[in-house]
Amino acid sequence: MATNQMSEVILHLRSAVLLRDGAGLTDGQLLEDFISRRDEAALAALIVRHGPMVWGVCYRTLRNYHDAEDAFQATFLVLVHKAASIVPREMVANWLYGVARQTALKARATAAKRKGRERQVKQMPELAAVEPDLWRDLQTLLDEELSRLPDKYRVVVVLCDLDGKTRTEVAGQLGLPEGTVASRLARARAILAKRLARHGLAVSGGTLAAVLSAGRPCPFSGYQASGLGVWPLARLVAVRSRSKGP
Repeated sequence: MATNQMSEVILHLRSAVLLRDGAGLTDGQLLEDFISRRDEAALAALIVRHGPMVWGVCYRTLRNYHDAEDAFQATFLVLVHKAASIVPREMVANWLYGVARQTALKARATAAKRKGRERQVKQMPELAAVEPDLWRDLQTLLDEELSRLPDKYRVVVVLCDLDGKTRTEVAGQLGLPEGTVASRLARARAILAKRLARHGLAVSGGTLAAVLSAGRPCPFSGYQASGLGVWPLARLVAVRSRSKGP
């Protein structure tokens, strides 16, 4: 028992160190550490780094706190099972965005079918009409168009506008000149703005990040400050993955 307790202490201490100094490791290094040693501390660091972005995608798509929370955990469960399939390793943020989007869309379709079965036919339609939520529609359309961008454009939007990294940081992570990152980001924003314009929505490139990041606050954002707060979630995802098998 004493040995098990000591192991838990060591794991928590390692997690605290990794989460505190994780900025010194790239996504690829953290991912490789998890793949090679199934290091839960590395998984926790990735959740801290990309959790708010994943939550934003899930909540914007589902508009339900509990459904979004389930999709959030499911996204990282997929990461645990398919981490080795991410190539190149530094594209983990782009990969997580895609998985989160698809997971949330499937959950939304399932919820819609459930509500359809539960809905009862009413004698009279409701008289009160609800004004369309243009801001929500804009967020939904933007996510749809972002998911359709080629990887080289989508990844810079995900890293810069959703993860909040600087162009210098993204350039170092992707191994690209900073000028290339800047030009791809500008091109991606221009493409998104043009596609939104087709839907009658005039949005400048500079406001796209604000639109994507708006919405219900991420319940996991405090982990970035507390560090160890993400540990139970990382353990939960890892344990669930083992219980379900390969």
